[in-house]
Amino acid sequence: MQLSEMDLRQYCGLNRPRFAVDPEADAEFFFGNRQVQKQLFSRVQRDFNVRGAPKCGVVGRFGAGKTHTLYHLKYVFNTRADFGGHGVYVRIGPYDEGIPGMGGWKYLQTLILDAIGEGTIREWVRAFDTKPGDRTGSLGEGLGKVFQFGDENLKQSLANVLADYFLRDGRPTLHVWNWLKGGKAEKVESSVVTKTLDTGPELVNVLLNLANLCRDVTGKALVLLLDEAQHLGDVKKREHEIHDAFLQMAEPANQNLGFIIGYFGSGQEGLPRVLSTPPDVLSRLGVSTSNLQEAFVDLARLINSEDALLDFMSRILQGIRDEAASDELVKQFNLSGITPSTVPFTEDALDRLAEVLWQREPTRNARTIIETLAVLAADAYELAKAKDKYELVDRSFVDASPYIGSL
Repeated sequence: MQLSEMDLRQYCGLNRPRFAVDPEADAEFFFGNRQVQKQLFSRVQRDFNVRGAPKCGVVGRFGAGKTHTLYHLKYVFNTRADFGGHGVYVRIGPYDEGIPGMGGWKYLQTLILDAIGEGTIREWVRAFDTKPGDRTGSLGEGLGKVFQFGDENLKQSLANVLADYFLRDGRPTLHVWNWLKGGKAEKVESSVVTKTLDTGPELVNVLLNLANLCRDVTGKALVLLLDEAQHLGDVKKREHEIHDAFLQMAEPANQNLGFIIGYFGSGQEGLPRVLSTPPDVLSRLGVSTSNLQEAFVDLARLINSEDALLDFMSRILQGIRDEAASDELVKQFNLSGITPSTVPFTEDALDRLAEVLWQREPTRNARTIIETLAVLAADAYELAKAKDKYELVDRSFVDASPYIGSL
């Protein structure tokens, strides 16, 4: 293919249309410091062994990689047998108690249930119904025995709803889905639902019981990956309600519903007051404000040296390249001083970028590094189209870049 006919993907030998990393699509990869990954995995595995499910968090500045880390954990949970979790990504926020329906635990329950999805709950119910065994009684009675949280009315109402509305297709579920989120049980037979879920503790008990069902049929804990949790800093009037909800989930009696919180900040700075005060939630995670890093892994250390920054760039370039296409580029244009895994960047360009980006904290974060690589690759592509000659991003290209000068 002639250079004039190439788009950016072809010019850079990419496996995607643009020079970008998507937190969800690229969840398989962990691009940062392996020591941080090891620390995070160690905490998660320890929580599985000690608490039954992970109850911890990740913290970092904007662009540090919190969202990608949570998606990576979801990928690990859902693909590796040695991690006993069913991961569900939940984006918290925006949170605004001044807008109806966007505050309190009921709002967070809605976000969580929508993230789990009606289809997933339906799969659990059907898997339970077809489990080998000598179950006696109805499906609802069987489910009721799995549920252990809340009073008998709550447990049996939840069991009846799942048995009557989630086993088979065809029955409309909007009204019962609304009930699970704390709404009124409209258009539901009184014999099915005998409980109104109108308090935070009752709503949390629904989640705890659903996690029991998840464990029963999949052998895995249900793990909520709660991103953008700094929005919980906006909790004011419903502080006690939301604090108590996290306390319920942190209790030792709950071994099947886990949570991994991602929030903006550094260490204790940024941890929403609703999670830290009083300290009973933290104490159940085995930490206090003095050793918060044991439960909340600081992603600032993902890129903790100039060499780590260079390694991060190399991992990014390897993760987004099409191996065959980049090999062909090197051959077709006789590109000397470059390896296919870093096209269109030369080794001295990456060394120079690591040197420049490491100088200031705002340019060390993952998002800025990826953006810098993308801008330089796009600039090289546009220049090559204008000159009709393949343009490498080498050290001189980096030093002459207006974008680099603006950082």
